Amino acid sequence: MIDRIAGRLFLSYLMVVAVGLVVASALIAGLIVRYENEATRQQLLDISTRMLATVQGQLRQGRSPQETVRALADEARAIEARVLIAQTQTRRILADSEGRLDGQIVPPVPTAQEGVFTFRDRGEDWYFVQRAIPSGQLIVARERAAFTDTLRQLVPATAIGAGTAALVALLLAALLTRTITRPLRDLVRGSARFAGGDLKARVPVSGPREVRDLGGAFNAMADEVERARGSERAFLADLSHELRTPLTSIQGFSQAIVEGEVQGDGVGWAARTIQREARRLIRMVEELLHVARIESGAGQAVREQVALEGVLRGAVEAIEAQAREAEVGIRSGIAPLPPVAGDPDRLSQLFLNVLDNAVKHSPKGSAVEVGADAQDGRIVVRVRDSGAGIPAGAEARVFERFYRAGDMEREGSGLGLAIAQAIAQSHGGHIEARNVEGGAEFRVVLPAARA
Repeated sequence: MIDRIAGRLFLSYLMVVAVGLVVASALIAGLIVRYENEATRQQLLDISTRMLATVQGQLRQGRSPQETVRALADEARAIEARVLIAQTQTRRILADSEGRLDGQIVPPVPTAQEGVFTFRDRGEDWYFVQRAIPSGQLIVARERAAFTDTLRQLVPATAIGAGTAALVALLLAALLTRTITRPLRDLVRGSARFAGGDLKARVPVSGPREVRDLGGAFNAMADEVERARGSERAFLADLSHELRTPLTSIQGFSQAIVEGEVQGDGVGWAARTIQREARRLIRMVEELLHVARIESGAGQAVREQVALEGVLRGAVEAIEAQAREAEVGIRSGIAPLPPVAGDPDRLSQLFLNVLDNAVKHSPKGSAVEVGADAQDGRIVVRVRDSGAGIPAGAEARVFERFYRAGDMEREGSGLGLAIAQAIAQSHGGHIEARNVEGGAEFRVVLPAARA
């Protein structure tokens, strides 16, 4: 029971209930004692007040203390009281309605109650109050046991109330324990289903705030794992498709050469095709490995202060030959930029990939616009083309491996933007894609280096 949260919670509630009952019992006992003391004092004062006038009248008529006390003996016994008359100075008892303390000296012993005293007779304690009378002191006493009736009546009722409260508290503790641990049990079952391969398994977000946060975190983790597994399956499907095309060409042309179907000049043409497709395969594998290394953080290059303006201008100059061949112009407006912390070679590759993508998807006679400036500690580089734009909803997918929009040319491996995004993220930045009037715009956002 102790090794389970439910058991520990229940034991905790049980301890709280037990401590609460002990404290409540102590408080109630104190209140009962206080009430009993006050009731004792008030009863003795009421009895002595009623008898004082009778005693004074009897003594004024010339009766002796003994006669006066004997006249009140029956009335005193009827109310479980005792009447005594004592000398003021010596405290010697002149008359006792019980006839046991005549001639004895009774010193008053103060109690915790103001004006109430005790004396002992035959091993029993008697509470009493005293009033002044012409011939001494009137003492009205009552046996201590007579005052425990109220206590005896209150204790059973108090015990029943405490037991009922304890039972209700335990039932509530069991209910609260079950309510708190139910979401945890649901989380355990959901985790077991998820671990068993049910990637759709989710847990209800309920219970206390911390448990809701835990359930929400589990669901978010499950969503991310499901998304990653989906991306992995899609990637494997895309990879198999991309590899099948060049492999099919290589297999077909090599088989044609072996079987003699291609002869003469055709052999050289088939061999060149095989060589081109093999290079394409090698380039694709190298780019895949490059993306994997960047995303995993393996093989991190040096981190140094990089003059991004120079890197960007170098990338523009490097792409101009390709742009002239495609009959696409390059217009750049690069403002002075602060340095960034990173690898100049990888940053150059980032911009080359983005510029290459823009040139490939710009029609002949158009121009690619390149701009850059610093904004709030960030450097924003904008590359805008004049192509057909990005299909609706594909702004994020263009950075996926092997993704090509339906209206884009199939040339290339489909990894250029994926590599660029991975490089940007490894430098603490990112790339955004959006449609603008007359084409598409890619925004490369990188953090400026700290001074």
